[in-house]
Amino acid sequence: MISIICPFYNSENHITRTCKSIYSQKNFNSKIEVIYIDDGSTDKSLTLVHDEIVNNKNDKIYSKVIATKHRGPGHARNIGIISAKYDYISFLDSDDIWYSDKISILESEIMENPRYNLFVHDENYIRLNGDSKTITHGLFHGALPSFLYKRNILSTSAVTIEKALIINQGFFDECLQSSQDYELWLRLSKDLKIFKINKVLGEYREHEGSITSKYYLYRFIDQVKIATRYRHYVTVRTYIYKLLKIILSKQWVYGLKGILTGTKSHNH
Repeated sequence: MISIICPFYNSENHITRTCKSIYSQKNFNSKIEVIYIDDGSTDKSLTLVHDEIVNNKNDKIYSKVIATKHRGPGHARNIGIISAKYDYISFLDSDDIWYSDKISILESEIMENPRYNLFVHDENYIRLNGDSKTITHGLFHGALPSFLYKRNILSTSAVTIEKALIINQGFFDECLQSSQDYELWLRLSKDLKIFKINKVLGEYREHEGSITSKYYLYRFIDQVKIATRYRHYVTVRTYIYKLLKIILSKQWVYGLKGILTGTKSHNH
């Protein structure tokens, strides 16, 4: 029923925990497959993934690894989608985890609600200092395209979606350096039928990372591209407000400052 796509790149500090959260799933009935895509890692990530596969044999879970050159998460996810054999795709980023009842609950909701093509649940966000808060996903009112344009209500690791929907709309945009998931949700928004699962079924943690200043600059550029690409979803006033919000976020300032000074910016 479900193919899980987990791309990773130099994730040795997190990937074991992510893998264990998959193999700790309980009380599900259908068979699932896990497709790991190594996006050209140069650390021990690939070895750690292989170790988890070997140490967690399960008749209901089929696991495989695909190695590619480093081309970013959009390309890696697309490789996974093409390779997936089941009708529904779940995404799991390499530094996120699922709780042990996710698949069983998701399985039931898909069976009981066949008219929906995207299922999303809530997540816990764990800060560096240990504080946590629950992030609610999937709630909206009015027309989905315009609401989603104003606010991203979907988190990649909390989404399960019909594979055919992505294939028919052209996969993740590999030309973008960031925000590929948000662009895809906007592109699909007129066809999405979202089912909101009112449970916390996963978490993502803030951690000391090595996102470069160049990434912040790319993210700024890509967000402007996306806002402009889908400006027909909203009024001119909303489009201008969106652009101002992106500019005032000062991502481009962090990016340029880091590039000029040769420093890195740290984030989750």
